[in-house]
Amino acid sequence: MIMRKYFTLCCLLFVCVLHSAAQNKNGKVSGSILDASGKSLSSVTVSLLKANDLALVKTAVSNKEGVYEFENIPDGEYIIQASTVGFEKGNSEKIIITPTANTVQLAALQLVPAAKGLSEVTVTAKRPFIETKIDKTVVNVEASPTNAGATALEVLEKSPGIMVSNDGAISLRGKAGVIVMMDGKPTFLSPTDLANLLKNLPASAIDQIEIMTNPSAKYDASGNSGVINIKTKKGKIAGFNGSIMAGITTSFFESPTGTFYVIPKSQNSINFNYRKNKINFFGNYNPNVFKGMNNLEINRKKIDDNKNVLGYNDVETQFKFGNNNHTLKLGLDYMADKKNTFGIVVSGFVFSGHPTPTTVTTTADENHQVLSKMVSQTNNRLKFKNFTSNFNYRHQFDSTGRELTADADYITYSNTSKMTLTTDFYNGAGMPTGDPLQLKGHLPSVIEIISLKSDYTHPFKKGGRLEAGVKSSFVKNDNIVNYERWDGVKWIDDNRSNHFIYDENINAVYLNVNRQVKKWSFQGGLRLENTIAKGYQVKNDSTFKRDFTNLFPSAFISYAADKNSTFTLSYSRRITRPNYQDLNPFIYFLDSLSYRKGNPFLLPQFSHNIELSHSYKGKLITTLNYNNTTNVISQLIKPDGDLLFLTSDNVAKFRNVGISVTAPVPVTKWWTSNIFLNVFNNHYKGVYENKPLDIAFTSFMINMTQTFTIKQGFTMEMTGFYRAKGVNQLNIDEPMYVVSFGAQKQVLKGKGTLRVNLRDPFWIQRYKGKTQYDVVDSRIQNRWDNRQVTTSFTYRFGKNGQQNAAPRRRNSASQDEQNRVGQGGQ
Repeated sequence: MIMRKYFTLCCLLFVCVLHSAAQNKNGKVSGSILDASGKSLSSVTVSLLKANDLALVKTAVSNKEGVYEFENIPDGEYIIQASTVGFEKGNSEKIIITPTANTVQLAALQLVPAAKGLSEVTVTAKRPFIETKIDKTVVNVEASPTNAGATALEVLEKSPGIMVSNDGAISLRGKAGVIVMMDGKPTFLSPTDLANLLKNLPASAIDQIEIMTNPSAKYDASGNSGVINIKTKKGKIAGFNGSIMAGITTSFFESPTGTFYVIPKSQNSINFNYRKNKINFFGNYNPNVFKGMNNLEINRKKIDDNKNVLGYNDVETQFKFGNNNHTLKLGLDYMADKKNTFGIVVSGFVFSGHPTPTTVTTTADENHQVLSKMVSQTNNRLKFKNFTSNFNYRHQFDSTGRELTADADYITYSNTSKMTLTTDFYNGAGMPTGDPLQLKGHLPSVIEIISLKSDYTHPFKKGGRLEAGVKSSFVKNDNIVNYERWDGVKWIDDNRSNHFIYDENINAVYLNVNRQVKKWSFQGGLRLENTIAKGYQVKNDSTFKRDFTNLFPSAFISYAADKNSTFTLSYSRRITRPNYQDLNPFIYFLDSLSYRKGNPFLLPQFSHNIELSHSYKGKLITTLNYNNTTNVISQLIKPDGDLLFLTSDNVAKFRNVGISVTAPVPVTKWWTSNIFLNVFNNHYKGVYENKPLDIAFTSFMINMTQTFTIKQGFTMEMTGFYRAKGVNQLNIDEPMYVVSFGAQKQVLKGKGTLRVNLRDPFWIQRYKGKTQYDVVDSRIQNRWDNRQVTTSFTYRFGKNGQQNAAPRRRNSASQDEQNRVGQGGQ
């Protein structure tokens, strides 16, 4: 009954909008483009812009005679802008279209040849690594030579405001709960699986990373700290073109015993695009061989309720792993006519891994006298597969930007782990005691997602627009854990086996309106989301259900004080739902004395976000932010007799206050500096085991990129970040920092690019942290093979023709669901 009301409301909304007042659209503008000598210029991109804010209305291309034409133009004031390679941009005088004067024939627009200076060539040939905009920060991945050979997770780690924790969890400006999407679609992956995906996705497959700290109501309400959207590459240029990249990385790792390892890795990619007439066919394939090592140390104190030390437990794990990863994406856009476009995108990956960690656990008394040791060896075979399909449609009613889009997605993940855990026991003198313990596990997991959405955009006659949309998603998560123990003769069933099924349906409707009045811009939105969920634990025949509906308002007010300064105030309410792994009550063994276990009683967390930002010349951005979150989902370490287990619970409320500055600084003509600084205070306050929790810390982080243009086609770069000591959920993280160097050279008349990257050559990046609450007192240190040398070569082939139109970027139907397979986006 409730859902009928929602969809009835949605249908009424769409009917009202579709029958809104019609505008006069009989205007026609034509003209021609000439060079300085009066000769006609063909294939020039001609843009029709609104005179008041230079917003793009329509684009055309001049024909062989240099002639262009725009039809069906609404009443209003416009200008024409023409641009093409080798010439300066040219602008016309103001054009006024009225019901009585709706046909305008402009005088020929003459373009002046562009200067050939080095500085201009550098600017037009390369996008900056980081672009700051009023509503988001854009990272152009390929613009940085230090991204050669890097993974998606490593690129995120050095992006402005993003922090990656020891276990791969991602936070933004000191706040957890960020949603990571890929090509506008969530990934539905657990934090662990998302980290594995990003670790095996090469940077060469990525075009841009968009960072949005306060999205509008058009976006899914998930993610209390914002949205990170990873855009993979898609061709834009007419004809057949593309690129091939081959790269090799060598990592260097030194174990605590002094053993030195040299570890080879390989990253390769093929990107292509065929664009002609009504067809645009594109794709990319990325084969990746990834090997690595790391060393994890956990030192625990055993304490009682009075903080008396009862003993010590030291755990050291050496990880060795080798992965083969293949990702493939294919897409087709069909422009049926000027108003209708159909598209299909299919993608997927196959990940095959073989991690073999060895863990040594030493137990000592309060005087550090060793009592026993355990040596655990795990042999794990992983198979992780994904298939994603998206069908999309766009109808453009006219040239004003009024359009209707629809998306349908089907996504499936298959994740299978086959592991054998063998533990040998020793006394304090190092002598064996008893028989080894052997545990065998088979852990298959399947996630299926169906998602549908439709969006409508309606521009207003006097500026501004209305956006409305609906979305419905259906998720089924089926997890099985089969454990067997060796009893000395045969394998027998272990009582920790389980089967958990989780079904979820989220339905949403939103309305978003914006309007500009002189120097003021206003935007308001409201999103309604209904969640229906059911979890079923097969083994003990237990069930839990959730059914809740929430409203998520958002508002933006912007004031242009003058041509250089703009102030923006924004607010949004957001939600972070538990990811599926956190709800799963399974036991997953990390080693013989520790395991991970989900909590089916987790509740979603809600946040209020407020930001006040100032933009100077669209480059220098200063932002004050405030975040208040309730029912915070926190990871906890709990004792279970002699064992410890990791789980999640709603234990606290969270407040974050901060100020950030993004500053691109041109030091000289050949040296550009880009600096991001964020100072913030995190405060967690709540109750754990009937005891108060109160953890607060003021911290800061800084990202810097220094780019040096040595000469045309040859640039060098130095990047680095420093994260000061701070609180992350219930953990205290020690400072972390790194510096990397890179260089790139254009060769083969601009068709080839050679890159060299030195990542963390001084091997200074490591993680240190501690966890202290109740009877938990642990310290963690992790080092991995991040000291790397990468060499890559990219060759671009095909016709570098005139770009006819911007590629269609799809925000598919599954914008939230794919994240909660953890945090991410697909």
